[in-house]
Amino acid sequence: MKYLASLVVAFALSVPVAAQWFDFKAPGVPRLPDGKVNMSAPAPRTADGKPDLSGVWQAGRAGQ
Repeated sequence: MKYLASLVVAFALSVPVAAQWFDFKAPGVPRLPDGKVNMSAPAPRTADGKPDLSGVWQAGRAGQ
């Protein structure tokens, strides 16, 4: 019984790992010559020149 329970726990903890896309290259992201994301690149702009802040935004929990 303990073996089955530990197997279920190990499987449940390994499922989120499969959701990580380490090699996914998002189109339009500025990159350095070595392929890493250029974190110091300027923000993308909309047609009228304002920063493009579209996308998914998620607020963190207060107190962290």
